[in-house]
Amino acid sequence: MKHPSVKLKCYFTFILPDSKEKEPRSGPPLSEVMKVSRKLRIKNPSRGYSIRKTYLKIATYRPSRSLIAAIVIGISIFLLGGGIYDIFMEPLAVLPVGAGRFLAYIPYRINEQLLVGSIGVMILYAMGALGLILIYHSTRYVHNLRHASILMAIGAGLLLISFITVESILFWIIHYR
Repeated sequence: MKHPSVKLKCYFTFILPDSKEKEPRSGPPLSEVMKVSRKLRIKNPSRGYSIRKTYLKIATYRPSRSLIAAIVIGISIFLLGGGIYDIFMEPLAVLPVGAGRFLAYIPYRINEQLLVGSIGVMILYAMGALGLILIYHSTRYVHNLRHASILMAIGAGLLLISFITVESILFWIIHYR
């Protein structure tokens, strides 16, 4: 004969006695078992459940597009500025020339860099990226021509300054006197 069963949220299955059965159910009454299991769930929640819940939150987290764009821009600036070279080769911070003078780059060596020069180029790349972002952001203000033109001018200025400065640094490295 099949026994009726009750499935609880704590994933235990209790077999209830049939009224036709001759043997009574042994152990505490079902209501008391349910009270104890409810108290245990409230006092000490399952760690597995909390880990699953945390994993689910992390797995389903969707960062904003702006955050993803900022991370991609930051990583590309770090790579283009020579951050990997700085980490693995551990270059000098500056190059002492004598008489209290220092250089931020190594003359005639386009394949080597100093830490200060690398950080300076990263800052210039960030300034150029900010200029591009401002130019892009100015397209949102088509209805306000003054605001759009100010953003466009500042963005173009930042981009032009960073480009000219990076090119002049490369020129100074190649043609040092």
